[in-house]
Amino acid sequence: MNTRDDVFGRGDRPVAPTVVNMMMTSALKPYPAYKDSGVQWLGEVPAHWDVPAVKKHYAIQLGKMLQNKPNNRADVEVPYLKAQHVQWFHVRTTDAPTMWASGTDIDQFGIAPGDLLVCEGGEGGRCGILKQKVGGYIIQNALHRVRPRDQNSNDFLQYVMSAIATTGWFDALNDKATIAHFTREKFGALKIPLPPFPEQTAIVRFLDHADRRIRRYIRAKQKLIKLLEEQKKAIIHQAVTGQIDVRTGRPYPAYKDSGVEWLREIPKYWESRRFKTVCRIRYGLGQPPPESPNGLPLIRATNVERGRIIDKDLIYVDPSAVPAGREAILKEKEIIVVRSGAYTADSAMIPKVYDGAVSGYDMVVTVIGAQPEFVVMALLCTYLRDDQLIIASTRSAQPHLNAEELGASVLLLPSFSEQTAIVEFLDKATAAIDTSISRTYRQMEVLHEYRTRLIADVVTGKLDVREAAAALPEVDPLAEDDLDGTIHDGGNSNLGELDAEESAEEYTIEKEVTV
Repeated sequence: MNTRDDVFGRGDRPVAPTVVNMMMTSALKPYPAYKDSGVQWLGEVPAHWDVPAVKKHYAIQLGKMLQNKPNNRADVEVPYLKAQHVQWFHVRTTDAPTMWASGTDIDQFGIAPGDLLVCEGGEGGRCGILKQKVGGYIIQNALHRVRPRDQNSNDFLQYVMSAIATTGWFDALNDKATIAHFTREKFGALKIPLPPFPEQTAIVRFLDHADRRIRRYIRAKQKLIKLLEEQKKAIIHQAVTGQIDVRTGRPYPAYKDSGVEWLREIPKYWESRRFKTVCRIRYGLGQPPPESPNGLPLIRATNVERGRIIDKDLIYVDPSAVPAGREAILKEKEIIVVRSGAYTADSAMIPKVYDGAVSGYDMVVTVIGAQPEFVVMALLCTYLRDDQLIIASTRSAQPHLNAEELGASVLLLPSFSEQTAIVEFLDKATAAIDTSISRTYRQMEVLHEYRTRLIADVVTGKLDVREAAAALPEVDPLAEDDLDGTIHDGGNSNLGELDAEESAEEYTIEKEVTV
């Protein structure tokens, strides 16, 4: 990685001065002497470190098999945690299901603050430390509970597990070609680097300190992205609802009542049309075809994000298994509208690169009476997405949008020539915002990569942080920040918002974006 290009922004101005100055690895030195660890993924370790099996210094307890009914009158119903409750560096205790258990079970499988919970199934090896006080909770047999046998640190082991995950070693151990299981035997036999306890404490202190600053910085960047996206949304809304005439930059000379009770006035020569009179709506495939590495891309809800198609978790399917007659093959400029789940009513146009892809479960819109680019912009607007589609989708217990509801929504339409002018204006007006958003995402990715590399180098002994840890302040001013809710994904952080003042320290919207 080119540190200067990736960590520094425009010119020589650092994008994260407090983070970079504190943690530049050039200020950290290797240990004076090393030895071969004898472990394939680990390589050399400091000469005074041990490389034991986990079971030598940590007690591993697999959770209880699910019990759906009492075995005797003494059994009680208790909440339990399963693999879904454990993410990297975080344990969620809300929405815990219940099972029946005896008093002996509660003693054997119970959990307490400070316990390291490790996934046995799914993403075997994923782990987090329980920080909350929970009464009467136990773990299911999809989790291991880990406690030190002697003077060792669960916090240090958590960082080590994170570093191992980045090497792909867990995938090799768990044999993902079949059903992946990180069994107690595999876990117990796992060789790990283990310095003396005072050094474990120093490493944890250093990494915790660095991690808080990286996460705080990323939160500030996510706040900036949110502000940029809100500004983009406002620009699109003004143009697509006729609040301004993009050809003059001023309001239209005359307006009329839209004819819709909740909708404001619209330009005099615009129309209010039902969506179904302008677009043809069909459903994608309910059941996806079998996966095939050399097959066609399947576009699902996870690939739709705020008006664009992304390759996140993209899968490929066997084209020969795509049902004939279902119109499942997508064409360029068709629009995907998400039907259900967390992304209900989100939408995006199919770009040329995905022409010929297969539609997933969601709705496919073919625009026949308007400019497709204009319609996809309208689908991002508050008046259509939030005020109509989201409201329609929440009439049931779980968010769900159907073709009838989408077809009945009201779409504001200017003439074709005005639609073209609006699309051209918005392409130009939002380009700078899109560039800023992309650059900010890249800066966050660099920090994610840096954090992952830093953890790996420190817990495997490539860098000696003992002096740096000793020089840290006794009271970290960020230690009380509400960062516990941060979800770490394989060593990366997926963060929420932070104070606006820290965003302002890096950029201001007015200077960053000119429309």
